[in-house]
Amino acid sequence: MAAVTAQPQVRQVQPVERVAEVRDLGHVYSTGEEIVVALRGIEFDLGAGERLAIMGRSGSGKTTLLRILAALETPTRGSITVAGQDLIAMTKRQREAYRRRTVGYVWEEPENGLLAGLTTLENVLVPMLGEGASRQEELDSAFEILGAMKLGSRVGDRPGLLTAAETQRLALAVALANRPRLLLADELTAGLEWPAARELLSDLDTTLGRGGTAAIIVTHDPRLQAYVDRAIVIRDGTMRAAL
Repeated sequence: MAAVTAQPQVRQVQPVERVAEVRDLGHVYSTGEEIVVALRGIEFDLGAGERLAIMGRSGSGKTTLLRILAALETPTRGSITVAGQDLIAMTKRQREAYRRRTVGYVWEEPENGLLAGLTTLENVLVPMLGEGASRQEELDSAFEILGAMKLGSRVGDRPGLLTAAETQRLALAVALANRPRLLLADELTAGLEWPAARELLSDLDTTLGRGGTAAIIVTHDPRLQAYVDRAIVIRDGTMRAAL
């Protein structure tokens, strides 16, 4: 009887869902007397659960790109799709819904995304209002996120009583409150000592891994590369390298 040769097993590779697609993105604005080319020819894809760092010096166009991804600005040219939604074609109401449900945004000054008169817990509950969950479900979710951000002991405190690291953690908790498809964070570790920044990035990585949220983090700190899947370098509004 002829020997039967075992056939090699073919590994099935699951395609990675694309959360964001950016094509030939450009943005020009006027300062009154001067025309500024903020971005030109930016292109990249972002997969579900992927962490991407956008690196570059101040004034390179990083924050402009982040604001466009958050539907806070409209680019001059190109196309951009996030979670299947065409950001260029959105109406004002659609942009508001997009910012509420699809993306979470952390400002470079994290306190800008917080309400000073509310407690830590109340700040996290605000984005959940009107989203259809019961009060108990909202509370359970808020406590879970605050626990992941190591703010469980500060739920009754207002933002003004928090340390810089705790304020950044609260801003992240608020941005993640509705479990967005995409987290956008501007200079996430700026103003923090590296030990506190490192701990924050580690906790964020664990939290993102649980929910499958993709993340784009703008930074000028090369140490952040250890906490992302890849990095894009922008210089003078143009992609110069991909690491």
